[in-house]
Amino acid sequence: MPPPYTIKGHISQTTFWDNDHPREQIEELVEQAKLADPKLHEFMRHLSNTVKNESGKPIRYERGPLKTRERIAAKCGITNWDDPKTDKPGGKIPLQVKDISRATIVFSTIAQMNAFRDFISMTPEFEAIKDLHGKAVKDLWGMGIQDQYKDVKFFLQVEIDFSTKVDGKPTGKRKIPHIVELQLNVGQMAWGKAYGHAFYNLSRLARLDGEEKFVWNNPKCVITVPANISGKCANKLRTAITHCRSLAEGDKTVLLATNILSKLLSNKFKLPSSKECESLPSAKHYDYKNRKQPLVIRCGKYNWKKAESQDSSQAQAWAIAYLAAFVWSNFTKSQHKPGITVLPRASTRNRSS
Repeated sequence: MPPPYTIKGHISQTTFWDNDHPREQIEELVEQAKLADPKLHEFMRHLSNTVKNESGKPIRYERGPLKTRERIAAKCGITNWDDPKTDKPGGKIPLQVKDISRATIVFSTIAQMNAFRDFISMTPEFEAIKDLHGKAVKDLWGMGIQDQYKDVKFFLQVEIDFSTKVDGKPTGKRKIPHIVELQLNVGQMAWGKAYGHAFYNLSRLARLDGEEKFVWNNPKCVITVPANISGKCANKLRTAITHCRSLAEGDKTVLLATNILSKLLSNKFKLPSSKECESLPSAKHYDYKNRKQPLVIRCGKYNWKKAESQDSSQAQAWAIAYLAAFVWSNFTKSQHKPGITVLPRASTRNRSS
C-alpha cells in the first residue's frame, strides 16, 4: 500500500498519488471532498447550535457547492485535461487546493462574527493545523483592511475514511485528513460582494514580478484572464458596472470608469449569435461567450482627469482599481460605528442548519 502524500509541515491535502500524477490527485481530492462535506456540515451544525445569535437561535449558514475538477485543474495550470503537454508551470499543485469543500456564515453584526471566530479558534479541527506552515486563518477584518472586500477565512481539518486505487489496485480504506474552508462574513460585506467581487476576481489574476499582486499604475503588472473563464468574468463585470452606475449619483469619475469597462466588454467579448441561441436555454442568451484567447490587461500610468485613451489597457486597469475602491468605500464606511447594518434580505436565502 503506498504511503499518503502530503506537504510535510504545511497545511496541505493528502493523497495516495505523488506529485507526478496531478490529474489522479485531483480526481482523488474531489472524491475525498464528497466525504468531507458532510463532516463540515456536522461541524457547522454543532457550532451554530453552540454559539447562538442575539435572539438565542442557531446561526444560519450556507454550504457552498464543491469545487469542480475543472476549477481545481485551472488553479493548477491544467488547461486541457486530456493533454498534459499544455500544462502551464508555476501554478499550484493539487495538494495546495484546500477549499474544495466550503461553507459560509453571514452575520448581522461584527460582534457576532467575532464571537464565532473566537470559538472556532478553540476547536480540534482548527487546533490540528494552526501550528503548520501557512495561514490557518486569514482575518482581513483584524488586519484593518479598508475600502475593499474583507472576510475571515478558516481552514479546518476533518478526518475521513477513504479508499482509492493506485495503478488499478485498491489501497484499502484508511483514515486520512482533509482540509475544508469556512468563511465568516457580515451582511454589509455580503451585500457589497454582489457589487465588487467582479473587480476582486480580476485583480487577483494580476501578476507583478511573478507574484499575485495588483498595482494598477505599474507597467510591469499584467492581468491575464484565462480564456476558459473569461465569459463568466465578463458576465459578473457587466452586473457590477450596472450597480456602480446606480450608486454613482452623477459622479463623473465613477461614470468614466464604468464607461471604460463597458467599452472593454463591447470590444473584447461577444454574446451568442441568433443561431447559437437556438440551441441554448433562454437564460444563456445574454451570457458572454468565452474568448478563444486569454484577455490580457497591461497596467500602467493613466490620466483619468483628462479621460484620455479610454480603450487602453492602462485605462482598464485604473477603472478596475477605482471601482473596487468605490464599491467598498460605500459599504465599509460605517464599520467602526457601534452596530453594523442589518443582514440584507438577499441573505435570507441561506440554508439554516
